[in-house]
Amino acid sequence: MNNWTAHEAEYASLLEKMQGIASKNGLVLNPDKERIEKVLGLMTENLVATGKPYCPCKQSHPLDPSKDKTCTCPEWKEEIAADGHCFCRLFYAGEGS
Repeated sequence: MNNWTAHEAEYASLLEKMQGIASKNGLVLNPDKERIEKVLGLMTENLVATGKPYCPCKQSHPLDPSKDKTCTCPEWKEEIAADGHCFCRLFYAGEGS
């Protein structure tokens, strides 16, 4: 059970998608499972509400689809290269990166 979303099927699908993105790019997801649950749980809520996985870490309140970013955001690879992780701390550089 995720405290951040009631949409378990959508959450599971989004988690699988993000794991695939990480693997494809030589990255890993944050080892802190609570952080993953929070970020992806809130992203799942945005996905269910809008049909797009808007990043909860970089969104306006309320969400503004005209300017808010979907995951993966345009800056994610630059953030990982500079900091070892993206701004949301969802994706991390993999071992040997």
